Amino acid sequence: MSRFDTADFPRRVTVNAVLQDEVGWQGWLETGHGRIRLDGVATVYYRRPTSFVFPEEITGSDLGFAAAEARRGFGGLLFSLPTRWINHPSKVVDAEFKPVQLKVAAECGLTTPRTLLTNDPRHARVFCESVERGVVYKPLSAANIVTGDNVQLVYTARVQGGDFGGADLSSTMNLLQEWVPKRCDVRVTVVGRRLFAVAIRAGSPDAYIDWRTDYDSLSYESIEVPECVSRGISAYMDYFGLMYGAFDFAITDDFWYFLECNANGQFGWLEAETGLPITAAIADLLLGETR
Repeated sequence: MSRFDTADFPRRVTVNAVLQDEVGWQGWLETGHGRIRLDGVATVYYRRPTSFVFPEEITGSDLGFAAAEARRGFGGLLFSLPTRWINHPSKVVDAEFKPVQLKVAAECGLTTPRTLLTNDPRHARVFCESVERGVVYKPLSAANIVTGDNVQLVYTARVQGGDFGGADLSSTMNLLQEWVPKRCDVRVTVVGRRLFAVAIRAGSPDAYIDWRTDYDSLSYESIEVPECVSRGISAYMDYFGLMYGAFDFAITDDFWYFLECNANGQFGWLEAETGLPITAAIADLLLGETR
């Protein structure tokens, strides 16, 4: 098994590849740890690679050109290999848009909260007034706001119709969603066909709205996934062609409400808290073993 960071290209990784008709690309990657033959790559675990790093003398438009060539050349070479990906980068991109996620989840039989996409303050107020259980605002992206050396996350927040003055809401797209008065949150980590579900219970008011705001207050419990939800998850994974996914649900006494699925979602802290063998399941999948 070999590991390398895309930031090592082109300064510490050398690529030589020749197209051999129907056989495909033949050649190797030469890294500081040895040579990786392209025809020997059976599985690729892809997770948040860092940017290419070029020699300092390459600047300006030359840097932009070099980065574009590396992305399309180096990336295109890897993407063309007939291997199992966890997950293939193009599949990750397809699955990252929340409006698509919600539509597909509903089509797969998963329950979804009422949701509005808008940049119109008037419609936002009408939506808030029409939803009896209340409304939350959610960012559509990872939503890291960087100011100097400070990184601020944008969390889920309860909102009311009077919160919208107009200018801020009208400046971009906004996702407003029916508030789910939940018993707890659930993270379902899917590895191949194996499901690892963890109930996440909040110990503070802020964490009850968005558990990421107060990790110290959280408690965890391994739970089972209802059959109807399991079928919906499997259909969702098949639709996007994913081998791995981290699903977030809010559950009430009656329903599991699908919130989102991160095709690159973290799992390590849940494994540490519960002992669930998620890493072992990923290793099995990389080796072509399924259960």
